[in-house]
Amino acid sequence: MKPILLRHVETTTSESFKVWKNANPYTHNPWHYHPECEITLIDEGIGVLFAGDCISHYRKNDLVLIGPNLPHEFRASQYHSPDFKTRSTAIHFRWDFPGAAFYKIPEAKIIYDLLNNAKRGIKINDSLTQGIVKMKIAEIFREKGINRINILFSILQTIADSSEHEYLSSQVFIDSIQENADNKMYWAYKFIMNNFREKISQEQLAKELNMTSSSFSRFFKKRTHKSFVDYVNEIRIGYACKLLLLGDQNISGAAYESGFENISNFNKQFLRVKGFTPSQYLKTFISDKEDKGPHSRRLIVDE
Repeated sequence: MKPILLRHVETTTSESFKVWKNANPYTHNPWHYHPECEITLIDEGIGVLFAGDCISHYRKNDLVLIGPNLPHEFRASQYHSPDFKTRSTAIHFRWDFPGAAFYKIPEAKIIYDLLNNAKRGIKINDSLTQGIVKMKIAEIFREKGINRINILFSILQTIADSSEHEYLSSQVFIDSIQENADNKMYWAYKFIMNNFREKISQEQLAKELNMTSSSFSRFFKKRTHKSFVDYVNEIRIGYACKLLLLGDQNISGAAYESGFENISNFNKQFLRVKGFTPSQYLKTFISDKEDKGPHSRRLIVDE
């Protein structure tokens, strides 16, 4: 099973938080977590964002706030071209670096609430907020001392003021990893997220957790309100949607790449989860503007 990594974010004695630029032809860091909060701004590129039990897609100018210890990965789409790069800017900071007592003052409540909600991961969708944050992040690289902290809190205030955002991971997933690191639900989620593209079964996962299949079934459904099969299929459909929207695969390719063994079951599950067939999904949700710009691509629809 692919391991989940604890990433260590190094700071120096002259800084209380880290700011840096990532640039890589194809990939970001693998499925990992860290105790720091993370603000990531996508400067260039497209790909898939895994955050807890959520699969979303990202593109240029997307802005994401990841809370502490939330497993995540930015997986860039692979384009074999020397001109294609994935570039992003990231800020990592401990939520309590100004001291836990700081958040007890009235003026800091909005930031406290934001960081508390960020445990699920937050994606900010309005272009105005994205643009303001982009300018403020550029300022941090030029500043030193207390001004860096002022800008960081200004960024957090800007994000908190945005009304156009979405939570990424489910609260159920967050509750499971909040309890302790060896919680059975935590390991169940990790196993599914690392292996959903392969052939996996409830019996296989139950064995991993030293449970019987029937006891695991009751345990899993109580926590997720879904059967194991339905949950895995929804994860697979979410991943397939991202492949289709990014134009990386045609419908058949997306089905097999997402873990489905036959196209008939894929179509059936897609209709159940999304309320559309895969072809209808593409024709309904792909607009002309998505095929314009420096990273345009041709979407392939199986008829």
